[in-house]
Amino acid sequence: MDDTIFIDLHNKAEEFGSMARLVNESSKLRKTRLEEAIALIKQSLEIGDILNHEFEIISRANRTTRDQDTTIQNYCFILDSNISRQKEIIRALKSGSYINTAVLTQLEEMARSLSNSVHKAIILLHMIIQNDSDIILMDNLIINRKKFQREAIDQLKKLAFRTLEDADSAIRGSSSNLKRGLELADHLAKVKQYSTDKKTDELSRLIDEAYTGWNIAAAVNRSSITQLGFAEQVNRFTVRLHEDSNAIRDLVVAKHKLFFRNQELTTELSVILSLEIKDFLTARDLMDEVTYDNELPIDIRNQIRNLISYAIIACKDINFVSNLNFDMTESIKLNADLEKKSVDMTKTELEYFNRICDEVRSMTEATKHPIEGSEKNIENGKLLEQYLRQIRNGAI
Repeated sequence: MDDTIFIDLHNKAEEFGSMARLVNESSKLRKTRLEEAIALIKQSLEIGDILNHEFEIISRANRTTRDQDTTIQNYCFILDSNISRQKEIIRALKSGSYINTAVLTQLEEMARSLSNSVHKAIILLHMIIQNDSDIILMDNLIINRKKFQREAIDQLKKLAFRTLEDADSAIRGSSSNLKRGLELADHLAKVKQYSTDKKTDELSRLIDEAYTGWNIAAAVNRSSITQLGFAEQVNRFTVRLHEDSNAIRDLVVAKHKLFFRNQELTTELSVILSLEIKDFLTARDLMDEVTYDNELPIDIRNQIRNLISYAIIACKDINFVSNLNFDMTESIKLNADLEKKSVDMTKTELEYFNRICDEVRSMTEATKHPIEGSEKNIENGKLLEQYLRQIRNGAI
């Protein structure tokens, strides 16, 4: 028999073993990538749970801030109304010589200055509270998006473990075929001697091994095609999860920018509430200088008493608002730290998702190699079987 067929047989046997090894190594690489992805998924779940807790805390803090801002706004409205009453009374009293004109003029100027400051505060508070509402809405949106994200990660974890089972199955199948291929290559080295010695039984056994080999390769191929379809599904799912996580990151960053803008507005407001409006507090001492004749008409006496009372009430409200503003300043610093932490942790979480995407993408690519390798070994196995049949038929 022509030696060419023995050379071809040897080459195909070597190629069969090489392809079997490639398929096996690809299956192992696929498992390694999956194990890396699963480890990252677990880490992302841990940081995600911490983030979800942080977002709940931040949401409560932002609602408290909005309520405090609204309280200050209401007090500013009351102060504005109070000032208007004072101005009306001062104008009425200045029309007659009921009390010291210098005192009235000084109080009128103080009321005018307080009115300007309160109006500035009201304008700032309107913007701040609108931002507060937008921040709270974004908090709720982020919390709900994070819940959907958590469910998706849990689903990805299940998919990854199922894929890992497939990878283990592929490793077992490819390892079996690799062992069979290497053994077949060793046995095929004796084919020429079997042919010379007309050991047809040995040749028939090798034919059966070749047949079994390419049929196992066919089974690996079918399984790998199915697994690739599933791996691509996992990959698409991971990409969508990554896109959603990017969107959440963008929401967190956008909210942080709005929070920072509110910090700037609150700093302006703080100057007004802690410094400017406090200039009016000297009105309490000024009221001690107010004297009047008890014989004045009752309506005039009532106006004077109301003016004194309005000034005292305004001082009381100013002190309350200033103290509340001081407390809020400390709270806002704490909230700012929480906001900064949430931004940093969200970016860290996204880094995990980036790496998960890379590992899943690599896993999907690794799943393609067993398909290509097993397809080649179906062809190689069939050729080995064909060559062996020709050699056996020549030995009969």
